[in-house]
Amino acid sequence: MALVGTWKYVSAEKLEEYMQATGVPENLREVARKNQPTMEISQNGDSWTIKTIVGDKIKDSTFTIGQEFQSTSLIGQPLKCVVTMDGDKMVESQKEGGNEVIVTRSVSGDELVSTMSFGSVTATVRFKKA
Repeated sequence: MALVGTWKYVSAEKLEEYMQATGVPENLREVARKNQPTMEISQNGDSWTIKTIVGDKIKDSTFTIGQEFQSTSLIGQPLKCVVTMDGDKMVESQKEGGNEVIVTRSVSGDELVSTMSFGSVTATVRFKKA
């Protein structure tokens, strides 16, 4: 599976707008601006793990495709998540209260492209394999 591996940050579009829209506090937005994220994706049978590291913040989620699981956002909010596969794309729904974020991860050439949509705001973060 092309998504598996360690991915290093390359660039981001509309990330500041996305963080504002989703209520990320200014101090954590500052951490995001100063630190380039690393994402590690691994698969063991039906079990997947996505580990995102931003500065000293680590979000680590282990899940099975199609099964709801509990997670916590980088700002500490409890989330109900479901990950599905759409062809080669991994689509994650993160719900908190009445809000929903959709994260789509796919590989295009040698890049992992992660889009995060909340309401009318969509941010795109690009990574290259480490």
